[in-house]
This record gives sequence, structure tokens and C-alpha cells, in this order.
Amino acid sequence: MAMTPEVLWLSLGLLLLGIEVVTGGFWIGFFGLGALVAAGLLWLGVVHGIDGQLAAFVVASVLPLAILRKPLVRWLDAKAPDAISGSAAGDSAVVVDAIAPKGRGRVEYQGSTWDAESDAGDTLVPGTRVRIVRQDGTRLFVR
Repeated sequence: MAMTPEVLWLSLGLLLLGIEVVTGGFWIGFFGLGALVAAGLLWLGVVHGIDGQLAAFVVASVLPLAILRKPLVRWLDAKAPDAISGSAAGDSAVVVDAIAPKGRGRVEYQGSTWDAESDAGDTLVPGTRVRIVRQDGTRLFVR
């Protein structure tokens, strides 16, 4: 039994949305939605052939990503309560995604991963134990 293109796009969309939920970078979900849109348009007969499917996927993924990601991230950061109970300053965490000077990465703290920045401007590699010096919403500043 062969899978139809609609089922393949639907499966890809659900897989990408699942990855977004697990990783939380707020990037992959847009591509998951694009795959779902491509599946729907193919099922409705609006697009035909691989060129039409890919065009629908790219437009339905990249356009919303370019327009909506920054405002949504700002809105979610503003709406998010401090997810860490009490002050995180002084606690330790472990780097899971490298943190470049003046860049962002991720650290594991209290069983979850958090956006983090190097407070001292150092490069921090995965596996490094760091100290949290302050917290701004859901972002931790570490050294």
C-alpha cells in the first residue's frame, strides 16, 4: 500500500509540529503548518504536481515565519510569567546549546531547557556548568 502525497504532507506536518513542541525554538512549527497547508490544498485539488506542492509549502511556511515570528515571540515573552519560582540568581544550570559571545543558547535548569545568554560575554560550550546571575522573564543570564 503506497502513501498518497496528502498523507505524506500531513505526516510531515504533524512530525514537525511535534518536534516544535519538544524543542521549543519557535521555528519548526511554521514549517509544520506549511506542510499541513500543502496537504490540505492538495487534498482539495487546488495544487497539482510536486512543483505546486512545494510552492504551497514554501509560501505557507516562510511568509508567516517572516511576518509573525518576531511579534509572536515578543508577545509570548511579555505574557509569560516567570516560569522559575523565586529568584534563579545563584542557582546552577548546564549548557545544552552553545552560547556564543553576544549570542543566545540554551541551558538546562530544573529539568527544562531555557534560553540563555552569557553575562560575561564568554563562549560557553555544551556540558559546561554555569551559574545564573539574573533572570529576565524566561531568559537566564549565566556565567
